[in-house]
Amino acid sequence: MQRALRRTAPGLLLLVAGVGQSTESAQVWQADIQIRTLEVTRTKTTMSARVVIYTENDDDAKDARLLILLPVGVGIERLAPGCAASPGPSMVPSLRAAVTCEVGTLPNHGFREVAVTTTLTANSFSKRFGVFTYSSTPDPVPGNNYAERTIP
Repeated sequence: MQRALRRTAPGLLLLVAGVGQSTESAQVWQADIQIRTLEVTRTKTTMSARVVIYTENDDDAKDARLLILLPVGVGIERLAPGCAASPGPSMVPSLRAAVTCEVGTLPNHGFREVAVTTTLTANSFSKRFGVFTYSSTPDPVPGNNYAERTIP
């Protein structure tokens, strides 16, 4: 038997050496980043959205971001740190369509809360907030990355 192994190519010996190893311990890089909470409140002059994003599934969510889609025709009153509003149109620069928040790295089972306050529109447009979160880490359940709420 030893003579036969000596005559075999060295690459074949490496292949045979790995045959008995279990693949059950293989780690897959992933983080299920998700929208945990989206609460929208309204006063006489403003609307506020509070978003909580959460992550689980073994690894950190790297370079996490939150995109907040604002209701039609609103302006920004207050933004959370790390958030920036999209540019408004040249004729009414105070109007905004979206806010992007750079969340950074969320540790496994970690969460981050973000709040945005906007002006209240006087027109009949629906007042709907949409939120979407994502990261650079592969997400095994992308269906829980979006939520929306409508204010009557």
